[in-house]
Amino acid sequence: MRKKIFKAIAEALAKVQGVKFVDLWNNQIQTINGGSAFAVPAVFIEFEELNWKQQNRGARRGNLAVRLHVITRAVATHGFMDPKIDEALELFDLLDNINAVMQGLRGEHFTGIMLTTSATNHDHTELIESVERYVLGVQDITAMRPVGVVSGLSGAVLPPK
Repeated sequence: MRKKIFKAIAEALAKVQGVKFVDLWNNQIQTINGGSAFAVPAVFIEFEELNWKQQNRGARRGNLAVRLHVITRAVATHGFMDPKIDEALELFDLLDNINAVMQGLRGEHFTGIMLTTSATNHDHTELIESVERYVLGVQDITAMRPVGVVSGLSGAVLPPK
């Protein structure tokens, strides 16, 4: 299920003009020592902890939080009158374009994606990391038993629906 969600998000992000690299988050920004190992703007997809609610026959449902780490190059400016201010603020246009493709994104076993938090930091010298957090409803049926299959240790057969 998470694999399908990752691929759906990555395919949507690949359509955003300007996004040059999409990958799974593995704290990449913390390990950069001069220069980047990936093209920017880059978007890394992180899955937060997921609390499941069991359903019938082994299916489960939950709300999954996904963080998009959007990495862009910083543009140095000297105040809002600087001629480069529009270039520096293109970051926010990129974030708006990403949000536009994320809203309404749905796929097999996931739906209802909503932007819940946006944070931008400048702790990485030449790079800016913006984190956009989305929540979506998910259902996992990988462990779901078909109707009529013996359930658990009791030997009871599930009635057909």
